[in-house]
Amino acid sequence: MVAWLSDEPGALASLLSAVKSQVNLISTSSYSLGENTAIFSGFGEVLSESITAQSLQGVTDKLPNVSRSQIWESKEGLLVDRFHTGFQAGIGEPYLILPARALSETFEGIVRTFGSGGQTILYEQGLDYAKSRSGIYKRITGDHPEGRLDDLTAIVGALGYGKSTATIEPSGKSLTLTSTECFECSTPTRTGRRCQFLLGMAVGVFGALFDKDLVGEETLCRQKGNEHCEFVLKAKDQQRLF
Repeated sequence: MVAWLSDEPGALASLLSAVKSQVNLISTSSYSLGENTAIFSGFGEVLSESITAQSLQGVTDKLPNVSRSQIWESKEGLLVDRFHTGFQAGIGEPYLILPARALSETFEGIVRTFGSGGQTILYEQGLDYAKSRSGIYKRITGDHPEGRLDDLTAIVGALGYGKSTATIEPSGKSLTLTSTECFECSTPTRTGRRCQFLLGMAVGVFGALFDKDLVGEETLCRQKGNEHCEFVLKAKDQQRLF
């Protein structure tokens, strides 16, 4: 469901009130387009088999604060958002969804083709990717990243890289990143590959946050039979991270 609303108090509440007896909204979003116009969009399931996309749209189109609306039904259990193109982050970036296993198999193919050089390629690409986004990470954590590590790992997990925790040792000289669902382990390895892309990302991300040149090592890996993947990061100069 997508509806164009008047961007004024009460408009969204009026829409939600009108449809609440007909559809259970599962996921929704709303945002302003400027010039007194806002967008509401959402996925939901009808509360009665007699309710169709056409009948529901008839309800929304009669609302005084709705200029127009579009509603689509699922086909064979597949529900597609025909209004938005892909996912878009709050910073305005479009996102492409790939199965974690497929990307892991792609990495496996790189190492199968290039051997140990393939692992170096994956590490360098992860590092370069993280460095290219260093400004975003700094805006997320602010001037004191050591106090916002939980927020950062939560975002990384939400993006599909795997649930993780980040812990700085008491001396402040090393950081341990633990990942319980590392996407690089989504497919079994036949090449002895380890999580080099994620290691490169970790070095790049935390290096940018602490403004340090870091080195990293994957000390545990699910590909090697461990329960989780573990990465230990340190400053090249062996000094404190912050």
